[in-house]
Amino acid sequence: MNKDFEIRKTAFETLTLIEKSNTASHTVLRDVLDKYDYLPKNEKALIGTIVKGVIERRIGLDYVIDKYSKVETKKMKKPVRLIMEMGTYQILYMKSYDSLAVNTCVELARKKGLSNLSGFVNAVLRNISRDKDNIKYPGKDDENYLSVTYSMPQFLCDFLLSQYDFDTVETMLKKSLESDSIKIRISEDADSNEIKTIREEIGKNSEKTAEIEGCERLLSTKGIGSLNDLDSFKKGRIYVQDTGSFLLCKNVPFGEKILDACSAPGGKSIFLSQRFPESKIIACDISEDKISKIKENIVRCKTSNIEVKIADASVYNEEFAHAFDVVLADVPCSGLGVIGKKQDIKYRLTQNDFDSLYELQKKILFNVSKYVKKGGYLCYSTCTVNKKENGILVDEFLKSENFEYAELSFVPDSFKTAAHKGYMELIQGREDSDGFFFAILKRREN
Repeated sequence: MNKDFEIRKTAFETLTLIEKSNTASHTVLRDVLDKYDYLPKNEKALIGTIVKGVIERRIGLDYVIDKYSKVETKKMKKPVRLIMEMGTYQILYMKSYDSLAVNTCVELARKKGLSNLSGFVNAVLRNISRDKDNIKYPGKDDENYLSVTYSMPQFLCDFLLSQYDFDTVETMLKKSLESDSIKIRISEDADSNEIKTIREEIGKNSEKTAEIEGCERLLSTKGIGSLNDLDSFKKGRIYVQDTGSFLLCKNVPFGEKILDACSAPGGKSIFLSQRFPESKIIACDISEDKISKIKENIVRCKTSNIEVKIADASVYNEEFAHAFDVVLADVPCSGLGVIGKKQDIKYRLTQNDFDSLYELQKKILFNVSKYVKKGGYLCYSTCTVNKKENGILVDEFLKSENFEYAELSFVPDSFKTAAHKGYMELIQGREDSDGFFFAILKRREN
């Protein structure tokens, strides 16, 4: 019982820290698990499951709690709400004894100075446990169906429905709650024997990413634990890179001089340095902290043709004027394509965020376009499915600037639905990918 309690106590404290912090939840959770690195892997995994599950499912959990509690979750003291959400998540979504979930939550309430509310916690959670197979959720005709079923704020459901049909939005939201695989790219210069060895090291759950025909260098895997412990990771032979980013890099044209204007943590620059070892690549980002991450990955992957600089992509740099054959701009975005990996994005976003991000993206795109030589290429990308940040912004740019869409050079058959003239629009759940957008633009010669 003590071990079970300590695991849930750590999960509770992590959730509390996340709510107090301005730091992203996945970063806080990573730091906590690093602190408790001495724990067995299964205990660390259980802490992570509870924390991520509560954040992912919060709206749906609160909906259920409110059905069985006389006090609405929004009126509960924060510690009580978190304890109730933890208990409800375990009852509804984890294969564990409900009595264990209830008892540890009651004990947690007592230990946190809430003894006067322990009876309340016990009663509500036991009622949910007894009735969990009969809970009535909103039907598809209900306006809050998507919000409750997929724990997405209603304003974001409405926002997505203004751009996509209902089935596509449901596909996106469903995918955001599924346990996703990690995509791992193997170094471009690895031969078939090394690829085989890496696959064996990653484990039996690794497989070629089937949606990219003939490609053995992008592996899809689950349950591999910490990548940092793998020999192939330490030696820089593998790199975490999702399908969209991989496809972007495969479509980037060769250039003698390449600028990656928003590079951190450096994955695209490193991939391009392996694809084009004769190129000179400059990887930039806005702060020393971001630059240090790029440098760390460059050292690990042993690349020699990348120069790293601090530079704000939204501010004009005379040194870069018309200096590059290829410029990449993977701009800050709303992140609606990666909610499955960064669970609290959906609770942080506001309409003001969309507006300010659009203005920043526009500023960056128009600015870095000045760094492209005549006949050179500008590659724009985001990890969102918001059309205004993607195709609408690019089309607006093309109306006033001397660029045009370039033909995509690498489009696997199973990605033809996502591919258009000069750009690719990946939808999470429709493709085996995060939500991702990229466009390849060419500067006209005249």
